[in-house]
Amino acid sequence: MGYYRILLVAIVSFLLLLPNTQGWGEDGHAIVCKIAQSRLSNTAAKAVKKLLPKSANNDLASQCSWADHVRFIYDWSSPLHFADTPDNLCSYKNNRDCIDHKTGTKGRCVVAAISNYTNQLLDFGSDTESQCKTLLPFQIK
Repeated sequence: MGYYRILLVAIVSFLLLLPNTQGWGEDGHAIVCKIAQSRLSNTAAKAVKKLLPKSANNDLASQCSWADHVRFIYDWSSPLHFADTPDNLCSYKNNRDCIDHKTGTKGRCVVAAISNYTNQLLDFGSDTESQCKTLLPFQIK
């Protein structure tokens, strides 16, 4: 049951971010996280609280700009922040849109990252800080 809650949060977060979100910055990410956190079930909210650092005071929004900051520190993570769909198409195709254009590596986009990090969240035996970072939103370009 926890898997489906986490998957639901990941999917809802992804769908909320589908419109062009460039320029949202910290405020945009915080708003999405406030909405997502307010829609969590009690079980999911307890899991998120457990994953957040104490300094967050159970406020997911306070941590939501992490993905924006880290993509400039860890260059490899930048392609995991968006899926690059063509402007003239209202569709997503994994082979076309989930590519790291710097390296040509397929499977390097937010969609693949959500799948990967959702699977990591399912392993509650791993360290809490890493799990917390997987909750934070990525932006769709």
